[in-house]
Amino acid sequence: MQIRQNLRVFWNRVIGHISTLLLSLIMGTIVWLIAINEVNPLITQDLQDTIPVEVRGLDESRLQPVQDLSGEYVRLVLRAPKSSWDALRPRDISAYVDLSNYAAGAYDVPINVDHRDPNIVVTEIQRGQMRVQLDPVITKTLPVEVAVMDSAEFGYSWQQPTISPTLVTVIGPETQVNQVTTATTAAYLRGARSQVDRLEAVQLLNRQNEQVVNVRAEPAEVDVVIPVARWPGQRVVSVRIKMTGQIAYGYRLGKVTATPSTVVIYGPVNALEQTSGVVETMPLSLENASANIRTTLELILPDGVNASEGNSVTVVAEILAVEDGKTIQLRPLVTNVGRGLTGVSSPDMVDVIVSGPLQMLSSLGSDDIYVLLDVNGLPPGNHQIQPQVVKPNDINLEGVLPETVEVVITSTATATVTSTVTSPMTPTIPSTGTTTLTSTVPLTAPVDGTVPPTVPITPTVEIRD
Repeated sequence: MQIRQNLRVFWNRVIGHISTLLLSLIMGTIVWLIAINEVNPLITQDLQDTIPVEVRGLDESRLQPVQDLSGEYVRLVLRAPKSSWDALRPRDISAYVDLSNYAAGAYDVPINVDHRDPNIVVTEIQRGQMRVQLDPVITKTLPVEVAVMDSAEFGYSWQQPTISPTLVTVIGPETQVNQVTTATTAAYLRGARSQVDRLEAVQLLNRQNEQVVNVRAEPAEVDVVIPVARWPGQRVVSVRIKMTGQIAYGYRLGKVTATPSTVVIYGPVNALEQTSGVVETMPLSLENASANIRTTLELILPDGVNASEGNSVTVVAEILAVEDGKTIQLRPLVTNVGRGLTGVSSPDMVDVIVSGPLQMLSSLGSDDIYVLLDVNGLPPGNHQIQPQVVKPNDINLEGVLPETVEVVITSTATATVTSTVTSPMTPTIPSTGTTTLTSTVPLTAPVDGTVPPTVPITPTVEIRD
């Protein structure tokens, strides 16, 4: 009996200790979770980036979606610790539809999401399914047509294009392939004067001449050859401007243009064959030219030959001034000096470097250009002033040396001198006939606020008989 009571007491104590231990563990776990949540809390929010939807498990040789799925995407709501949000990148999450077990038909296929971080939970896919229609893949063959989009050079014509290969195979889902009625390619001549030979892409169009999507042509490009030939009895030639005379001194010839620069000439075949690829104009006189020339000149053409645009062209010749450089020494002028002040520059001469037309530089004098030192509002003292240069409009200022000039500003007020006679003048007339006047005069002269000591002065006046 006593043993049973002892065992009961023992187990009661053990159970009490276990309960206390379990309670401690639970409380410790709760405190740990609260602490973790404070440091790295769980955050539920929308993923800012959209995730493109991939297609997986589809045998494209057997089935293909009717619609273009390349632009499909979804938005996600995620729950994850703050540390996972901080490290998350769009490439860490992928969305896809698995079409491996689907046959031809229309389906609402669930969108699946994969992510690398196991701490991330997808709480919501804002678009949980995607409508997909699968069609069996079929083919059909169509001839290729060429659409010439522009023209050859004036005086030339293009002939019937040739295509290689002439047939293409259209491949895609049945619904889309059945919409294709035309295989065409666009060719551009871009003013060609000779045969055009290039690869052009094939476009697959429906009855409304609209491009059909989600189908492809094999081959995707065809070789298009378009012969280009000159019209009979015509020829395209360049215009060459004939010039005579000497331009005025100090000027040079710039760009010379003719409008049009090429012309189409027509006439007897024999005359055209004897004509070179260039026709000249009547002479353009440049004698003593000092300004641009714009004029109309006649073309020099063989007998019986004319130009389609007219037998004259507009000619423009640029006459440009020859430029040079020059250094001039000038004395700066100090301007806007305050009342009662005077300003002196140091150094008293500066070098002014200018450039411009040679003819203007050669005649440029000291009266045509000035250097100013503006001291407006400045008090007495030493100041560094940047020179200002006044020059003709056609002259360019390259620099001034030195770049700054010292200007010394001083006051023009004079000192006041006062004198006081402290003793009478006593004349002494010697027997030699010379009279001398002597007096002692203290001189007080306050200058710059200081008073010097009294200085005795003894003037001497000589009077000769």
